[in-house]
Amino acid sequence: MKKLLLSFLAIGTISYIVSLNLDQTENAILAVAEVPYEQESADLYCEKDNRDLSLISEDYYNDFEGNNERISTGKCKFGDYQIEFYQHSGKVNACHDELAFCGIISDSKPSIPNLPVIVKDINGDVFKTSEDISEKAAVIELFRVPTSFPYMVLRTNLGGARSTAYLHIFTAKPTFKQIALIGPVSGWRDDGKYIYSNDKGEWLVDKFVTVPTPHLSALSDWLHFPVTYKFVDEHLERADQHKKANLKVYSETELEGIDEEALQIRALIDAQTNSKWDITNLLFSGKFFWRFTDFIYQGQEDLAWQFFEQAIPDSYDMLSGYADSMYATKSVMRETMKNWIEEYFPLGVAKKY
Repeated sequence: MKKLLLSFLAIGTISYIVSLNLDQTENAILAVAEVPYEQESADLYCEKDNRDLSLISEDYYNDFEGNNERISTGKCKFGDYQIEFYQHSGKVNACHDELAFCGIISDSKPSIPNLPVIVKDINGDVFKTSEDISEKAAVIELFRVPTSFPYMVLRTNLGGARSTAYLHIFTAKPTFKQIALIGPVSGWRDDGKYIYSNDKGEWLVDKFVTVPTPHLSALSDWLHFPVTYKFVDEHLERADQHKKANLKVYSETELEGIDEEALQIRALIDAQTNSKWDITNLLFSGKFFWRFTDFIYQGQEDLAWQFFEQAIPDSYDMLSGYADSMYATKSVMRETMKNWIEEYFPLGVAKKY
């Protein structure tokens, strides 16, 4: 009996010694996962509560898959308010980031309230829910931003091929309210890089816009690019001055390459080896349209029109065949492009949010 007891003690001692000498990397990672999230200037402090997604084992997930048990995935103190995130056990792996404070609606009809986010007032009473924030969002999560950012940001994800997401921006000073809603933004980004500040200390956010071609071509040809907005007195205005102050400066080598592109397009039209219909298809599915719109997006309209004049010769009007009426002649094409810019591009009439 004594020998058996000594054997157990020896095994325990060896196990303890081995555990002390294990690589500490994994433990360090778990320790990092437990670090609270804080935005001091926003009066926002978040801690994991009840369940930490990074610690939910595969066995646990399999045991409860399909179960409708509700799991708390974190709580945040926001001024005098508390934000609580919930999801159902069958969805434990559905958050974009295992460290996220994330609420997810169950696919099945729950026997308990199916609210991924609730907001409680100073008395502990629920006075806002995820349905007040975004009724159709299946996923709502706390969006991690630069820690000095003065507002709380909740990202709602509506899914879809482009993972369409929106940012809901809140203050708790003096009371809880949403000050801005902006989107869509890229639904897969969780690094805070589309909320940032410039050298003037302005807080900026990038909204993604989708712009059709002038002739409303196939969706695959439409343009997708970010437009920058800035926070002014708790609302968003398009940051035109920021954009103008940060225009890309092209090197001589780059400008020479762009000139060469324009001359190649011009030579193709001058050679008149294709019908006008074929030429317009080439123009608006190739380098001409891409380069022209890139200048416009950057806010460098002068360069765009310089490229237009270099690439499209007057001989375009003499090409055989027919084209869409909006591209019938060079002057008509110019007017079409001008109207299109005024309707869709960022440095037109500014909008507020």
